[in-house]
Amino acid sequence: MQEHVVRPPRPTGIVLGLMVAIGCTWVMFAASLNWSRAPFAQTLWNALEGNGPLVLHGQVWRLVTAPLLHSPQTPSHALISVMMLYFFAAPLAAEWGSRRITWFLLGAAVVGNGLESLASLSPALATPRWFGAMTLANAATVAWAFENRHQVVRLFLIVPVRPLMMVGLLVFWQVALLVSRSPSAEGMVAPFGGMLAGWLFCDASPLRRFWLRKKLNRYQQELDALRAKDRERAKRRREGPALRLIRGGDDDGPRTLH
Repeated sequence: MQEHVVRPPRPTGIVLGLMVAIGCTWVMFAASLNWSRAPFAQTLWNALEGNGPLVLHGQVWRLVTAPLLHSPQTPSHALISVMMLYFFAAPLAAEWGSRRITWFLLGAAVVGNGLESLASLSPALATPRWFGAMTLANAATVAWAFENRHQVVRLFLIVPVRPLMMVGLLVFWQVALLVSRSPSAEGMVAPFGGMLAGWLFCDASPLRRFWLRKKLNRYQQELDALRAKDRERAKRRREGPALRLIRGGDDDGPRTLH
């Protein structure tokens, strides 16, 4: 096993933007709801937070705005989300590129919060309102762990763990919250949806391999078509232009070849 120390990466692009947005949004709502109690702040919060029945009735923007909100009374909620994105989403962005990590985070939000919205149909699983980026952080953690499964990691430079062991602890914690009916702010189902998205969208998943095979087959078909065209053009060049004899003048006159 290779031992790898997780050093603080340099978040850029969508990951840096998401971290900054979470921090600024938390400060804005913490100040406005805890101190000024401005009515518009509560109205804006209500318009952005997750709400299963409203999502199912068409307010789908809540799937991607809810991860920006964090408990105004609990700084650790936003801090833990930002730290997990810092340690796990930033390395994925460096490896995958900005386009793929953007779609990854968007897909994790839609899958996780979409499942949470569907869970509102069940009284046993319904969470009236939900918010927070732990769903995205869980997705990034699982994806990073599966793509670095053969390493031994000194998490936060101190604790040596194997990546898949870290996933197991994450699953155990979420199951414990579910069994004890003590859901996180993100809800009872969304954290599991985030972990599912992290596995489905990483390179180690069957879905990813299926998509890559389909993409490879399409490129192979395009390459075969180009090669067939090249062979046809080469064949025509070897055969040369078609010639025919055209009679000119009278019967005893010269014959011209065109």
